[in-house]
Amino acid sequence: MNLSDWGGKVAVRVVLALAATLALASTSFAQTHEYELSNIGPAVAVEQADPEYPGHKVRSGQEGWVRMHFVVSPDGRAIDPIIIDSSGGVGFEEEARKVMAQWRFEAPASGAELPNNIVNIRSEYRRGRDAATSNFIRRYRRIVTHLHHEEYDTARKMVDEAYELGGWNLYESAMLWLMIGRVEGAEGNLVAKLEHYRRALSVGTRKSLSGKDRRELLSKIFALEDQYGLYADASRTFAQLGKEIESSAELAQFGERGATIKALMNSEETLSANATIYNPCDCDSGEPLWYYRPARRTFSFANLNGNVQRFEARCENHRIRGDVAEDKSWTLAPDWGSCRVFVFGDDGATFDFLEHLNDGQDESTGEAAVARSHVLD
Repeated sequence: MNLSDWGGKVAVRVVLALAATLALASTSFAQTHEYELSNIGPAVAVEQADPEYPGHKVRSGQEGWVRMHFVVSPDGRAIDPIIIDSSGGVGFEEEARKVMAQWRFEAPASGAELPNNIVNIRSEYRRGRDAATSNFIRRYRRIVTHLHHEEYDTARKMVDEAYELGGWNLYESAMLWLMIGRVEGAEGNLVAKLEHYRRALSVGTRKSLSGKDRRELLSKIFALEDQYGLYADASRTFAQLGKEIESSAELAQFGERGATIKALMNSEETLSANATIYNPCDCDSGEPLWYYRPARRTFSFANLNGNVQRFEARCENHRIRGDVAEDKSWTLAPDWGSCRVFVFGDDGATFDFLEHLNDGQDESTGEAAVARSHVLD
């Protein structure tokens, strides 16, 4: 696949691969669930049940991926899950919610909850390949041709049909999200373009997105994050680019803007991110949201457009909730650790998320250590 055609602190990272077999007709498939946990601090997983593979997805061969945020309760339960991204459809999201309710962790020694945790669940049927089928490739080439000829209505119809048809493995899903992202961009919806490009990066592996393809996708994500003032995200993406790009000349294309963003984050200037609420979940119970790992510890809201209802800040050992209002600011205490802010409201509502300099800054660097992870999420 050629993308040129497609025009915090992580405290703990645990990857557990659990395999079982399932008979489908006369063929046996390896059913694999892989869990990636981050930011669970001192908590240790002691019980992790596997999700059920959605029955109708088994028949089609569909593979799925779900990213959820959750809280570890004082007694070690995984509570208050929020689906923040997914691929594969509602069945995988529903099963992820069910299985999270069964997970158990060692009770935090502090006796307090640990609110800032992420889990990625990959559900696959290994068929001895990690590649796209000829059927998918034919669809892909036709969509690319329509995009090349600026036949955007036809391209939109075809990607929607491909999404509804389903049956894609995760390799193909990464390609599909790239296709949808490019169509969204052609239609002028850059917020959705960024959302789908990020999803493609998260779903894709080194086999489906490697080398130049991965670097090119990261560069597009970086440019969109920069455009919308998502400087904390853009700085993390820039750090990823630095790890992926071997040529100093190639990195220099982004170096000047990367340095400008770093200077902005270290300045006394208020940082303003343009935010749009969207529903990342296919399920009926999904709640539209926007989430962000801020660079500073004091934030406020401005320019509310539409129904922006409430927020929740989840930090390593504390969380706060409140109604969104333009005449108030909130500060995340330094000893709360790394944080994520979730904002809830109606799909499509917009606002500005403002980050202010405060006394919680690190005097040696000018930066607030709210999230230092270079993991893109």
